[in-house]
Amino acid sequence: MTRVLVCVQPARGHVGPTKPIVEALVAAGHEALVVTGARYRETFEKLGAAVEPLPPEADFDETDLDGSIPGRAGKRGLGLARFELANFVRAMPHQLSVIDRQRADVVLCDPLMMAGLALVRREHRPRLLTLGFLPFLPPVPTGPPGRFPGLVLKALAPLVTGPAQRLAHDLLGGDPGMRFTDWPLHSDGVLQMTCPGFEYPRPGAPLHFIGPTTVSAASEHPLPPWWADLDDGRPVVHVTQGTIANDDLGRLVEPTIDALAGEAVLVVVTTCGAPPRPGPLPANVRVADFLPYDELLPRCAAMVSNGGYGGVNGALRYGVPLVVVGASEDKREVAARVAWSGAGIGRARTSASPRTLRRAVRAVLDDPRYRTRARELAAEMTAGPTMAEVVELITQPCRGSS
Repeated sequence: MTRVLVCVQPARGHVGPTKPIVEALVAAGHEALVVTGARYRETFEKLGAAVEPLPPEADFDETDLDGSIPGRAGKRGLGLARFELANFVRAMPHQLSVIDRQRADVVLCDPLMMAGLALVRREHRPRLLTLGFLPFLPPVPTGPPGRFPGLVLKALAPLVTGPAQRLAHDLLGGDPGMRFTDWPLHSDGVLQMTCPGFEYPRPGAPLHFIGPTTVSAASEHPLPPWWADLDDGRPVVHVTQGTIANDDLGRLVEPTIDALAGEAVLVVVTTCGAPPRPGPLPANVRVADFLPYDELLPRCAAMVSNGGYGGVNGALRYGVPLVVVGASEDKREVAARVAWSGAGIGRARTSASPRTLRRAVRAVLDDPRYRTRARELAAEMTAGPTMAEVVELITQPCRGSS
């Protein structure tokens, strides 16, 4: 039996892909201890794992970020980005105060838990693996201008990351020896939740491509009364702004509804609890808070997304081509990968007009190259490791990467 310490930020998009791994570890007879926010304690305890809550200084409520993270309210744009990165680093000693009390053979660590930065610098530590449910960013590869859109971000990164980098230096008592975001490169492996065709070539990077792990079935999200409409013969286009960025559905959801109101498609929207705009919706629109993706996506002809890595890879798992419009957090990088991989149209923008969205959706529906490429990536994911093989990878006794 292996004792695995799983450290995950208390956010739905991080917890979702981690749950199946924890469940598989427990089912295989290993001991799983999860370090996460108090809000998700019961979620993991139901899987048979022990849970150690993060201290209040490192915990937050993703449904009320301004209210649960002191100093966040009122910040926008570059100031907000700087604050959030520094806040991730600021939580490091509080995360370590919990992690260091545990005895573990293996640590699975969220890439946004900066405790990983402290752990990779230690000469003696457990085997450390990164949970790869974000696009693998470092290092940005070189190449012809425009081939790798991350080059622009690399040039601008010091403006955003400088305060967090200096804070990491202070908290660690010296130069970290790396950018604080690069610590997964120094771990013993990254369990990247996609396939090779959706990530830029990274020679020497410690990547294990395990495909998307999130499970979203009807047992978790009941089917709405209009579910049978999905089988009426019209192409189904799913639209979502993800689980957090729903404070303004006017960025993507509402423009897409307007864009497709006159099209011969069925538009299926998830709002993740955000209220839709008042007034009647077009006749071809169906709305729900949440829907079971493992039931919905196989019925979809296209998906319009703000670029959540998990949702995008969930669509690709079923060969669904994409229109991605997103620029916050890691979404700019996800949009770039959608375009680079050929599985859809990606735009690094905070919003798009109905006209632009109509053209993009019609392109992915009418041009078979997008669906063909999405299906090729789906085949790559199918050929990836089983969950039993992922458990074996996690619990193997020696360090190394493939």
